[in-house]
Amino acid sequence: MTAASDTLATAGRIERLRQYMGAQVLGSSGECVCRKLGSCRRSVLFDRHGAPRPEVSFAAGQLSHVGRHYDLTLDGVPCRILVIAMDTARLREHVKLEQRHAEVMQSAELPFTGRNAHMQGTTSALRLAVGHEPGDDREGEQLRLSEARQPVHLFDAYAMANLRLCSAMADGESSLSKATMSRNCLPHLAATIKILEPTLCIVQGVQVNKVITELISRRRQVAPHLTQARVAGVDTLVATFTNPSARGSYRWGPLNGGPYLYETVAAALRVAHQLVAGAPAPAGNANVHPQRRPAALDRQPPR
Repeated sequence: MTAASDTLATAGRIERLRQYMGAQVLGSSGECVCRKLGSCRRSVLFDRHGAPRPEVSFAAGQLSHVGRHYDLTLDGVPCRILVIAMDTARLREHVKLEQRHAEVMQSAELPFTGRNAHMQGTTSALRLAVGHEPGDDREGEQLRLSEARQPVHLFDAYAMANLRLCSAMADGESSLSKATMSRNCLPHLAATIKILEPTLCIVQGVQVNKVITELISRRRQVAPHLTQARVAGVDTLVATFTNPSARGSYRWGPLNGGPYLYETVAAALRVAHQLVAGAPAPAGNANVHPQRRPAALDRQPPR
């Protein structure tokens, strides 16, 4: 397999995303300028009777990660991978694109077992998406690009966007899932997808998948947990899973976490890799488990 990337194209996408976010979410002065900010804050900091909720904290403006080699090609075929999760589950204000990229690349420096469950699962998903198998070896996390002297880590060859660009937490531990926040942020996710034009979206979380269906104008299932769809006007593959840090049998971050990684995630992403490469989908995916579970079990800890 020959891998290459168009860093100029990626730089252009990052600049367009920076311009959009600067005008609509996080201004150049570092202040959140989203016109829905007040609505989101009220939805979590006050109960339905208007009484304050002192146990809840709110942090605004946490932007996306875009790897410098996002415009990846495998054997000449575009392979732009976007991972979509709920939120960062961290209370930090005003995280710009550059900061987010630096944080994710710091995670890339850690050994697989040094990452939290969410980033472990993301690692496995990216490995599968480019034709590698899950594992904790360093070599499987690297891409040898035709124009680069040094191997490129997979974390610098994908993008990660959160449905919600603000975080709300109760007692500093559990992330709050509020429909108001998700609904208000959905246009920002749509704009991100239009700018990044992913060929594969990996959706982490049942609730996330439920919300982004509003952006889908058509879909056709090609394998369990995998559809061809038009999302925010972009034709792409959409793979839908639980969050890697979900509880019980739906947890798939650690390699020994259970069968969900190998029987569900791996099976779907192997098909996705073949479809991105232009090959027909293989038969024999009947053993993939359907995603029927309470959305409340999805949980994304700090990275």
